[in-house]
Amino acid sequence: MLGVFDSGVGGLTVVKELRRLIPQTSIIYVGDTARAPYGGKDEQILFIYGREIIRFLLKKGAKAIVMACGTSSSVSLEPLRKEFPGLPIIDTIRPAVKTTLLLAQQSHDFKPVFAATETTVKSGVFQKLFYEEEKNCKLYVRACPLFAPMVEAGLTKNNPLLNFAAENYFSDLRGKVNALILGCTHYPLLTDALTRTLGEIIFINPATATAEATREILPPPPENSPAIIEYYTSGNPKNFAKIAQFILNEKCTAKKASF
Repeated sequence: MLGVFDSGVGGLTVVKELRRLIPQTSIIYVGDTARAPYGGKDEQILFIYGREIIRFLLKKGAKAIVMACGTSSSVSLEPLRKEFPGLPIIDTIRPAVKTTLLLAQQSHDFKPVFAATETTVKSGVFQKLFYEEEKNCKLYVRACPLFAPMVEAGLTKNNPLLNFAAENYFSDLRGKVNALILGCTHYPLLTDALTRTLGEIIFINPATATAEATREILPPPPENSPAIIEYYTSGNPKNFAKIAQFILNEKCTAKKASF
């Protein structure tokens, strides 16, 4: 059983990739929508939230954890690994760095921008890990505090507010970058708006990179074992299920989680 958590619905992009790559793996998902967004919260608060959610997931039978939240991944991974020694915990930042470095090595004209929440950008973790391995490639960085709340509100299509935010964050980079690292798992749902602003560029999806990293460390499930998927939210289950259905393209039922 794999436990997956995020501040809200964004981590469902990771669940979608996990189900594609390791379909026989059972998953328990927690979206902490009552306390979302995480993007502006400090490290100690995010550690407390992560500890509460992981304890909840362990009680539900989880044997490994995916932190499907870029913000939590940027500031809480190491503290949570110390809090739960021996528990496999996979984050979203380091797999995304690995994918970005591979692309940088394969292209002499790789011009990336890293987009994430304020806390993730301020942590500097992605930038540090990238520049430790790549000395010749310039990495642009942008904090996008409005994006995750917009996704939580269901504003993922051609919405004027979303288009305005994308223009505000990225219009000056049009023609200067050709790849965008989606440093928050909500952001893969916004690629239409981002393409309208930046033109046709490469999107580096942390959901795909994280699912691949998870597949590498999980033992193979028993053959013909049915995959069980359970969804929990700290917020309104009906609201969560409505957005989850849009992301996963299937009907979902969510249960109320208390930590």
